[in-house]
Amino acid sequence: MTESLTHGLLAAYRKLLQPLVRILVRHGVSYAEISEVLKNVFVEVAERDFNLPGRRTSQSRVAILTGLSRKEVAKQKAILDSGAAPSIASNLNRVARVLEAWHMEPEFTGIYGLPLDLPFESAAGPSFVELVRRFSGDMSARAMLDELQHVGAVQELASGAFKVLMHAYVPEQLRPDALQRFGEVVRDFVSTYEHNMHRKPDGPPGRFERIVFATNGLREDLMPAFATLIKGKGHNLLVELDNWISAQETRVTTTAKDVKNVRTGVGIYHYVGGDDQS
Repeated sequence: MTESLTHGLLAAYRKLLQPLVRILVRHGVSYAEISEVLKNVFVEVAERDFNLPGRRTSQSRVAILTGLSRKEVAKQKAILDSGAAPSIASNLNRVARVLEAWHMEPEFTGIYGLPLDLPFESAAGPSFVELVRRFSGDMSARAMLDELQHVGAVQELASGAFKVLMHAYVPEQLRPDALQRFGEVVRDFVSTYEHNMHRKPDGPPGRFERIVFATNGLREDLMPAFATLIKGKGHNLLVELDNWISAQETRVTTTAKDVKNVRTGVGIYHYVGGDDQS
């Protein structure tokens, strides 16, 4: 790698790291703590993604690729092999599946496709307990209800039934679910950009990634109107895409069952420049 490319990558990472480091400093995470995580990730990625065809990646090769000593590589490899690497156990996917089913599954929607108000339990007809049993895995219905009420996604009506208020699950800041969502959102966006950077000119097209921005900035008094426009248009697009995905998931055929599933999705974000936009 040329010196100019190295300099360019480091300059780009400096911009990328500014908001990430700000989050760490704000919440009392030290350089020593994050440096341990970084060493662990360097070893994990070098071993997993840069192996030679038909050969197991040796610790010496990982040391060469990462610049870490073989002793440090062995230490980080032991952490990875033991399963002790930092991770977040989360109900994120289970909660999201319940909300999606409440909005999409015929049993839990009305004649116009709107989600039904559900009793907690019912001997006959749809209920919240049945919804959770079918779509949340092993999470209890009471724990699911507590979480959905906590984030304002569900409201209890005077009749005792429960009304769903949100289609998407946005966990409260600094809860484990929110931290996992933060990591996944940033990872997925950066992975898309990395994929497009390394695609071959004669290869398949890159993944969709576009941006629109005000070249000379936008007047501050127009920001509320711009935010409202983004939320409305962005929400409608995501609902349309979600409906398409749900329709494909219900069309399972015999041949399709043998086809590998690909983790995929679309994210939309509204950025506002700050002091780190140099």
